[in-house]
Amino acid sequence: MQVLIITSIILNVFMAITMAVYYFGHKTFPGYSLWTAGVVGTALTYLAVVIRGVIPVEISIFLTNVFWPLTGLLYLDGIRRFIGLSKLPRWIYVLPLLVAIHAVSTIYYFNSWAWRSFWISVAFAVPHAITAWIVLTKYFRMKLAFLMIIGMEMLLATAIVIVRAIWNLSVYDFEFMILTNSELFFFIIFIVVELVICFSFIMLNTERFEIDLDVANKALASTIHELEKVLSEVKTLKGLLPICSSCKKIRDENDNWVQMEVYVRDRTDADFSHGICPDCLRLHYPQFADGILKKSDQLGKQ
Repeated sequence: MQVLIITSIILNVFMAITMAVYYFGHKTFPGYSLWTAGVVGTALTYLAVVIRGVIPVEISIFLTNVFWPLTGLLYLDGIRRFIGLSKLPRWIYVLPLLVAIHAVSTIYYFNSWAWRSFWISVAFAVPHAITAWIVLTKYFRMKLAFLMIIGMEMLLATAIVIVRAIWNLSVYDFEFMILTNSELFFFIIFIVVELVICFSFIMLNTERFEIDLDVANKALASTIHELEKVLSEVKTLKGLLPICSSCKKIRDENDNWVQMEVYVRDRTDADFSHGICPDCLRLHYPQFADGILKKSDQLGKQ
């Protein structure tokens, strides 16, 4: 049994390192760091069990009963933040401490491994069950496949832990760390589920990142399309235009001399409405200029 627990420690440490490397190398969402801390908490739980005998039993029981329920709370808090719900109140994190104090105190007035296992299992299972309920109800809004997968995994972990705890109560003179076929069965299944949950956390973060990236790319493509549409409606003339210094005609690309108005109108969205400026009016129509300009000024003042 101890070999299995040591194996679980190594696997959870590996998963914690993997999640930490992912955290520093990729965009992560709120709650991811709490999931990583929860994996570390699982490894510390098993470590506290393995060193029982090296350290006093009371300390080992205390640490085990702190870290294991704490893992469930970290997963729950992480999921709540990930999907946009409020953080767990800080006082909630005192509960594992109370569970641990109760577990240690039972050594002196009701020393039953089966009942201690039952209560720590309940303290672990309740946050997992709440996490599963939140995840499965929010899946239909967020449409993240791994959100549903994690919900199902949390339900499975809850069921395994509770069934094991009830089974232990039925075993006569149950003792912790005694390898039986049933304990081996439950423990191996639970280790696998734990590792799959850790992997699913990474995949859930990746899935959300890809969806957000796809939405951003679509928004960018839409913006580019709008800009291209606007630019396609704007025509400009640039470069040197050969223009006659006398009649002001412009030579086009076919070496034809065309009126300036025609040249501009054919190559832009601009058009012309003809009039006459005051200087040309006085030059070409001096007999009418003063009267026309005076009348024009009066109309302008009105």
